[in-house]
Amino acid sequence: MSKRILYIILSGFIYLSPTLLFAQEPVEFDWFWVFYDHETFPDGRSDVYRPFYMRVETEPGIFEASLMPVLLWHYRTQMRDEWFWFFGLGNSVDYRHVEGGTDFDFGFFPFLFFGTGTSENDRYFLLWPFGGTLRGKFGMERITAAVFPGFLLFVFFPPAQIFSLTTTLYLVASLIPLFVSYDYREYHAWSILWPLIHRGRSPGRDEVRVLPFYSRFYKDGWYDRYSVLLIFNYEELYFTDDVHRTFFFFPLFGRRWSDSGTVSSTTILWPFFSWGYNRETGDTSYNLPWPFVQIQDCETPSIRKRIFFPFYGEYRYERNRTVFVTPLYFRLTKVSQRFDAMDYYVFLIVWYFKRDYHDFVDPYYGSRWRYFKIWPLFHVEYNDLGDYVFNFLSLLPFRDREGYERLYQPFWSLVEYQAFRTGEQRLGLLLRLYFQRWGNGFFEMQVPFVVTYESAGDRVREFSVILSMFGYRHNSRGRYLKFFWIPVRIGDPDEDIAEIGETERRDVLASSAVDPTHLPLLWGDNSVRFGYGCF
Repeated sequence: MSKRILYIILSGFIYLSPTLLFAQEPVEFDWFWVFYDHETFPDGRSDVYRPFYMRVETEPGIFEASLMPVLLWHYRTQMRDEWFWFFGLGNSVDYRHVEGGTDFDFGFFPFLFFGTGTSENDRYFLLWPFGGTLRGKFGMERITAAVFPGFLLFVFFPPAQIFSLTTTLYLVASLIPLFVSYDYREYHAWSILWPLIHRGRSPGRDEVRVLPFYSRFYKDGWYDRYSVLLIFNYEELYFTDDVHRTFFFFPLFGRRWSDSGTVSSTTILWPFFSWGYNRETGDTSYNLPWPFVQIQDCETPSIRKRIFFPFYGEYRYERNRTVFVTPLYFRLTKVSQRFDAMDYYVFLIVWYFKRDYHDFVDPYYGSRWRYFKIWPLFHVEYNDLGDYVFNFLSLLPFRDREGYERLYQPFWSLVEYQAFRTGEQRLGLLLRLYFQRWGNGFFEMQVPFVVTYESAGDRVREFSVILSMFGYRHNSRGRYLKFFWIPVRIGDPDEDIAEIGETERRDVLASSAVDPTHLPLLWGDNSVRFGYGCF
């Protein structure tokens, strides 16, 4: 009776705060405490050795990580093999082109960049602070830099503290090359101490900049921009049948207008005060002052903005909408042809997400999906396919079900529960000091180093206690008793599993037609189910 009462209390607790990590339907699952679990799926497998390493293999590719984000994480598909390490500062990519050939890129920002491949354009090398060449980076076909003198600031004028504004400024200065040149198609440019001195040209395009004195950027049929002392600025934008002009006396006064009179806007003490209209798009806007009061209405695209910060704000773009009431409540709405989604944030610690699909069943979300979290206490996730998960505690301030959550979540989960669309369920208590999984025809439980129990159908498959010193095991090779770790054969296996291997027996056992009330659940009669009937 006491077991049943404990079972109902735990069930009620999970009703109050449920969750889920149901990427696919599991076929096989094995675990040891919080430190290891192995899972197979219809199209892959997952192995986790916490906290050091995890590997997930699925049909699209492979993801693996070790102590991320400090050490490394890795993505591999048929066409791409990419590694990251040390907070993403290190990166390497091995890419296979559809038309044939491969190229390899390696970088550890900002010290070393290296690339090689079948094409000459894939080969480059840059070593900081000496310089070198990059190809296919930062939107340019080629970037060649020579000497980064800013690092000498650390040598001759070392900062008093490692984490300080001075150190940050030194780091920025260290990334400015003494000389750099770059190309994109017919465009060629060079700079000295970029962005101070710059010269660039291509057919119909001319650029010159000597900060802070003068700059002019011109592209035939597109724009013509001038700046003097960074204070006096003038721009012309060329359209098919109109010209838009801007004069800006930074930051006191700015004015934009068009020759046709369809566009007009003004700013005073930019960016705080501005207002204007565009009759071509049906757009009117007011910032009085920005960012506290922002009002905008536009026909093409459809936009409505009403922000009175920090009290209230509404922003609609086409069929998407964002609303906030003080910084403590946010609601984001997305309406698409496939699904409707709404995200709620309250006090930045209460999250509620939902998705409803239109005549479509998503492999993960189903037709109806919900996620609820009170950070850092618990999170709940479920769909209408029968998947359901709960975790208490839930310390991560973001969702990452296939990365950080899979690798680290069990280390702080006081209660975790999962139900899968196949009927399998799992329960873990107190960092998995107790863990059980069960379904139609099987039951497994484990208290690390103390007791292990497994049954399928009407048979006990394994029972061991005290570091597996004593126990019983029934597999495809026979029946055994274990006494001080020494196995003693006491009988032959059953006929239905005598001819199969150990790796296949779970599927056979799980498919046995058995009355589930005969399963020896720890809590007694298993007619009560965690997490069902509460929504």
